[in-house]
Amino acid sequence: MQLKINLISMKSFLNKIIRREKFNPTLLGLFINHNFNIRRLLYRCLKSNSQLLSGKVLDFGCGSKPYEHLFTKAEQYIGVDYQIEGRIENLDKIDFFYDGKSIPFEDNSFDAILCTEVLEHVFNIEEILAEFKRILKPGGKALITTPFMWEEHEMPHDFARYTGPALSHLYQKNGFEIISNIKLGNTIYVIFQFCLNYLKNIFPESRLFRQILLIPFSFFLNSLGLILGLILPKDQGSYFNNVFILNKK
Repeated sequence: MQLKINLISMKSFLNKIIRREKFNPTLLGLFINHNFNIRRLLYRCLKSNSQLLSGKVLDFGCGSKPYEHLFTKAEQYIGVDYQIEGRIENLDKIDFFYDGKSIPFEDNSFDAILCTEVLEHVFNIEEILAEFKRILKPGGKALITTPFMWEEHEMPHDFARYTGPALSHLYQKNGFEIISNIKLGNTIYVIFQFCLNYLKNIFPESRLFRQILLIPFSFFLNSLGLILGLILPKDQGSYFNNVFILNKK
């Protein structure tokens, strides 16, 4: 019995570390997170802009709420996500479910909205933006991130990639003022990231075996990509993510 308890505790501890390294990678993430540079840049950007969101904050597409702790000015932090058939993970973190059409709150309910890596998973982006505008108070802010150069993920629910100008058009068309648009990453980062993606995709399907095989490649390519991405001339013709900070008109 004691051995079983110890194994459960160890598993819980390891899962906690893996979850942290997935969204907020430390040096350990160089070895075990093949998306190290993507996640590192995204986390740093969210952290540096987190104080812009205050009051009653909605995390749309919240999943496990990995960034909740960053938003220290939030008086309420409410998570909404879409319930996918067969999905059971992270349900305990979701406060309300979205039916694909209407966010279940009254008009002008929130001071701010956080939406990270979600809009690529929906076909009805303009309907969602209309809902964001509806539930935001006048002058409310939205912090929205979307991938640009990123492989297909969460299949089969990955539908789109948007350029910066396309997103600018969509946000302005749907009643938002653009405060800032930040591009994360550069061409060097992208090259090394896609090398890692290639290796991950050709390695055996066994998740554990694949993760073990990836360790030396992850360390080498993550590290080299990080160093060269910092020191070589910057080119953002290719990059990882668009981060938009918006204000409801």
